[in-house]
Amino acid sequence: QLISAMVTRIVGCDCSVLMGANIATDIAREELSEAVIGYSNLENAVIWKKLFQRPYFTIDMVPDPAGAEMCGTLKNIVALAAGMVDGLGAGPNSKAAIIRQGLSEMRKFSQALYPTVREQTFFMGCGIGDLIATCYGGR
Repeated sequence: QLISAMVTRIVGCDCSVLMGANIATDIAREELSEAVIGYSNLENAVIWKKLFQRPYFTIDMVPDPAGAEMCGTLKNIVALAAGMVDGLGAGPNSKAAIIRQGLSEMRKFSQALYPTVREQTFFMGCGIGDLIATCYGGR
C-alpha cells in the first residue's frame, strides 16, 4: 500500500504527494528546481502549489498520486543500478541505457500494480526528471 493511501485511510483525509525532481541542497541554494504534486483533490493541490511555488522552484500538478509516488519510490532502484555503472567504470552510454530501461520498467511495474497510473506522469519532473537528478546528482 502506498504511504499516501495509508494516510488517507488512517487519518481520514485527502493526501497529496510532492515528488522531485530535486535535490534538497539545490533548493536551499535557490537553484532552478521543480516538483510535482500528485493529487486526488484539485482544490487541495492548488493550495499546496501556492504554498511551495517559488521563482526558483516550479510546481506542476498531476491527478495521479499513485503514479507520482511510485516514480519517487522506484527511481531509487534505478539510481542504484546507475551507481553500479559508475562503480564499474562504464561510460555514459551504459548509464543512459540503464536509465532508459529503468524508466520503462518503472512505468510497467507501476501500471501493473495500479492500473489508473497515467503514462504522462513518467515524463514529468517526478518521473524522468527525478530519475535523472537522482542518477546524476543523488547522494
